[in-house]
Amino acid sequence: MSFVLPKRLLAYVDGKFSIIDPPAHGVHEFHIVSYTWGTKVPQYDPGIAGLNWTVKISPERLNDIKRLMQTAGLKYLWVDCVCINQDDEEEKMIEIAKMYRYYKSALQCHILVHMDEVWYPQQIVEDLRFVDHILSYMGGAALAKEARLGENLTSILNDWEHGKWMFPVDKGTVRSAGIELGILNCYATSIYHVITLFHNLYFSRVWTFQEMLLGKEILMWGVNTEIVREIGELDTWMDLATACTDKAYKLQAWIEIPRVLKPNAVNAVLRVIEEHKILLGGLQTQVKGISSARTDIIAGGPNWWEDNHKGISNIFSAISITPRECNPDEKADVFKGLLGVFSGLFTAEEIGQKMNKNRTLDEISFAFFQQLSLKTDCAWTRLSISSGERESWDWIPVVADSGQPLTTDCFSGVVNLGRAKANGLAKSIAVTGLIGTPRPYMKIKMLEGDGSFRFIFKGCNCGKKVKTSTFGSERIPTMDQCRDVVKDETGRMLVQCATLLGSILDPVNDVVKYRRNLLRKLQPDWNWTDPSAKPTLWADRCVSGTTWENPHPEGVRAHNWSMNYNFVDIFDCGSRLYNKATANLLCEVTINCGCTITGPFVLMVEALTAVHGSFLGDTSAALDSDNRIVLRDGMGLIQVGDVGKAFNVVAFGGDVGAYKSYASTCRSTKRDKTAPFGNKQFPYGRALVRDEFSHGIGDVGRDYGYVETGGSGNLLIYRGHPMGKYKIVGVCIDEHVANKKGRNSVVIR
Repeated sequence: MSFVLPKRLLAYVDGKFSIIDPPAHGVHEFHIVSYTWGTKVPQYDPGIAGLNWTVKISPERLNDIKRLMQTAGLKYLWVDCVCINQDDEEEKMIEIAKMYRYYKSALQCHILVHMDEVWYPQQIVEDLRFVDHILSYMGGAALAKEARLGENLTSILNDWEHGKWMFPVDKGTVRSAGIELGILNCYATSIYHVITLFHNLYFSRVWTFQEMLLGKEILMWGVNTEIVREIGELDTWMDLATACTDKAYKLQAWIEIPRVLKPNAVNAVLRVIEEHKILLGGLQTQVKGISSARTDIIAGGPNWWEDNHKGISNIFSAISITPRECNPDEKADVFKGLLGVFSGLFTAEEIGQKMNKNRTLDEISFAFFQQLSLKTDCAWTRLSISSGERESWDWIPVVADSGQPLTTDCFSGVVNLGRAKANGLAKSIAVTGLIGTPRPYMKIKMLEGDGSFRFIFKGCNCGKKVKTSTFGSERIPTMDQCRDVVKDETGRMLVQCATLLGSILDPVNDVVKYRRNLLRKLQPDWNWTDPSAKPTLWADRCVSGTTWENPHPEGVRAHNWSMNYNFVDIFDCGSRLYNKATANLLCEVTINCGCTITGPFVLMVEALTAVHGSFLGDTSAALDSDNRIVLRDGMGLIQVGDVGKAFNVVAFGGDVGAYKSYASTCRSTKRDKTAPFGNKQFPYGRALVRDEFSHGIGDVGRDYGYVETGGSGNLLIYRGHPMGKYKIVGVCIDEHVANKKGRNSVVIR
């Protein structure tokens, strides 16, 4: 790729700032900066020589950029806020089309991160080395003062013990656990610094994601009102995510190995480390995916994406694994912010035509995926149940506009169907000839909530009578009044709710395994008064010794239960399905027997995908052999813009009437006995389809199948007659559906 000079540069020469024309000033090299714009402000004149228009960036952010140039000794810097006339749409489109070349032509990319406290990564590296040394030198139950560590190491441990305490369990509890305070605080401080950096606002924006991928020799700078300081290379920080994960595993083993029995204080410490492992594991997946993407782009050149299909999938997974935002007034920026990564996908003229402010969100999304498909000869689509239809290119889903700020969730579950044709058809390999027909048995409706974590379960037998003796019966009560679940009881009640969900959604399988899987993926966080309220392996321990500990599948009788709980102390969930866009959403699930469940979007979608046989429920994110990310969490199943719409769960196999039949058994069997399933076959071969989809008597000639997507979820297809084209109608919940034709070449319209 040939060297390209930007149209303008911000210059700092002889103590003065100005906007210059590079060739006219004999400039042949420049640096580039990546940053966030800060709070939206009215446009103003910043008083920079050569700048003939007003700017939109906050004065504080612009001043930070100037301070960076002064501190780093940068003479010429490309800064989009002053080097592009943001009010000139034609100029903006031209410059957006040049992003790749600008970042590759710059000598170095500087990332500006706003931090209250500035840390240097090399110190964290040394602190983690110190942790490693202590873990390898002394046992987890040893006394530091008797371990012959040497005066220097003992002094460092003492400093950490008496420094600012960062471990989430209080000192008294840790001391009673017999664990060296200094080593735990050193570990916790390092973990805190790394996690806090990657949770910085910088890492939550669309444009900065692209700039991280395109930048060369990326150097990071911490900035606040007092200082601008170099904080190391981006690669160093990404390596620290792996180093911290390594220390979490080692520290856990260091504490566990010398202890045959573990007191509550030890378990409290181990629970926190276990949570760190989960959090750091997700972060490690994210940074490895970003690092892999940088390798694909740097090694592949500006057109790397034209024949690197795995790399394209990784870009979409990496940008959506943590939802990123853009200016709410510029929804197209979610797509424009990737046009540097996909250099050459659109010309400047095409960007102006197909991604301007007058275009709807669906039109912009369609243009993006259509162009990507045409340029790569691959049919790129999403694991999604479209809320509408197109006359052509129907395999690209319609995007519903929720009216909320758009995030990169719109790239969740992007998959390659196969070969894209210019006429809008897609040629793919699909499993066809599914045995059975799609029969609905469950309805899911998206509702607007208030952000509370409320769970309402009403069994279909509530208000009816259950047998208590040979001739006796009594009415099954209904829990109509909402009860607040607070602090220390939260874990126990969550396990009970998860048990009922497993019993009703996945009735004949291992309910304990189901709820472990569900709660592991949900990763709820709540306020408690004592660490014993959330012990290690809390999903089992919180109900140990109760009837909920290991319930028999036939003994739960979910159809006879009702719950109405408001979990007031749950303040966060680690699931990727939980974010700003989904926090206020509810799902209402109605089963054909009459049971109804209403709960937060994150809980209900995780519950649906945690059923036995669903590969959407096993692993949220996995890495391939080259560290590219494959997402498997079902985020794209239901779109945020589908509030008010309904979907059906259908089954190709089993008896969709089994729920009604078993509900009757739950009433007629004596209350103190297990209610046998008998020979009932509950639905299997499940898929999620739009509410308006149906299969009637006149549709006996349909051939159903599914396109395998390599782990992200399979797309349900059908055609009406042997010579017809297939159509995507839903997403399979189960990984495999019984069929009689196997894999065949199909054409999808």
